[in-house]
Amino acid sequence: MMEHHPCYQKRAKFVILVKRSAFADRLKIAAVLTKVGILNFIIARVEQGSTSHSTTVWTWNRFTKREQYFKTTDRPAARFFPNKLLDLHGYRFSLFSFEDYPFFATFHGGPPAGVLVDFINMIVRKRHNGTTVFIVDEKFSDVTDSRFNTEYWRRNYLNILYFREPSGIYIVCPINQKREFLQHLLKPFSLAIWIILGALFVLCRVLQTLFPTVYRYDLIGITFFGGGGTEYEQPFQFRIVTFALVVLLFFLSEAYNTKIISLMSFSKFYVLPRTIDELARSDFQILTPRYMSDMYDHLGLKFIPYAQSLRVERRLGMKLYDVYCTAMNQGTAHIVIRGIFDGFEKQLYIIDEPLAPDRHLLQFHFNSPFYELFEDYFARLNDVGIWAHLLKAHMDLSLWFTESNDALQEVIFFFDDLMCVWLLAIAGWLISAIAFVGELAWDKVERKSLTQNKFKWPVRP
Repeated sequence: MMEHHPCYQKRAKFVILVKRSAFADRLKIAAVLTKVGILNFIIARVEQGSTSHSTTVWTWNRFTKREQYFKTTDRPAARFFPNKLLDLHGYRFSLFSFEDYPFFATFHGGPPAGVLVDFINMIVRKRHNGTTVFIVDEKFSDVTDSRFNTEYWRRNYLNILYFREPSGIYIVCPINQKREFLQHLLKPFSLAIWIILGALFVLCRVLQTLFPTVYRYDLIGITFFGGGGTEYEQPFQFRIVTFALVVLLFFLSEAYNTKIISLMSFSKFYVLPRTIDELARSDFQILTPRYMSDMYDHLGLKFIPYAQSLRVERRLGMKLYDVYCTAMNQGTAHIVIRGIFDGFEKQLYIIDEPLAPDRHLLQFHFNSPFYELFEDYFARLNDVGIWAHLLKAHMDLSLWFTESNDALQEVIFFFDDLMCVWLLAIAGWLISAIAFVGELAWDKVERKSLTQNKFKWPVRP
């Protein structure tokens, strides 16, 4: 009956009246109450026919094994129901959990750590004089006081504390680091700038044609390659036009140099998909576990069949993350995108919209006396911001690893960063080589034609 009574799940106070003969078996009664998780109880001895207003009241603390006796005339009455969770007297609180960064994780064989570990240690160890043990072996999951993010449902773990942070299955995709330099280098200016340059070229040719005595030198050649004699000896009109051309060339060349530097600095000239709809419209293919493609086929994503996914995994190994998108839980995704594991050549990122939204949950026994305690602490820590602080701190992976890297040994400049320079230089060399070969061929043709005309005797009529 007690297991189905709705009151013992709340902060109810139980008063149990027993006869004098049954009062001697009060420890057995306390054992029954302990079994169903009742802490706030008193057992009062009632004698039949007694007219006394005072009788003995007894209670027992399951953690400290301390027995307390009171009289019903003692005041205040709240002393009959002390908070028995204040001192757990070394009680070992146990938690079972799978790996789920940043709440619960182990790296390099070390002890479990994370937001949830700090949360439990803060309550049990620091505040209530208890001890903790964290279990990762699944065969002990049914005998622990609590469980975190278990994938199956049990009736005896129905006291559930839901976390406020979103979680679930997310899609991790590689960032396309291919840089499209030629498109930017071969088309450095907009159409309007090209029209202005063409108009200036035509203007220079018209000026030289109309005023050959004033503009005796090639204005385009002087602008790009210099020359043209002593500047102050040139006419005023000539100096005005050349000055305007030089100023325009300065701004255009600086803009082009700035574009080259930006191509060296920035590696993204594309829009990354951030939602499921954008991912469906992209060219990304997704490796799927068994049955996932059937469950989410309505989203229009480009899932690869499970059999083909296994073949890709055997063929590429860790390099599959550099080619395909993968679905994984939120904790694993955060570890992967931070480059903890070796073998990733490309940087990865998480699609903001979850594929399967969910919530982290902490489950307690149906008869657990700790559920309301943790519920109160969880609400308080969230309200004052301590929970958010713990979460932000553990998202920094430097807390999980003690080894330090030498900053002087870290590579900050790679060969690919100068790829735009190499392409520009090679393109310039190729154009110069083609022009040089063309000029040689044209000169050879002219020489040959001149030689033939030189030795050709005129025919007399």
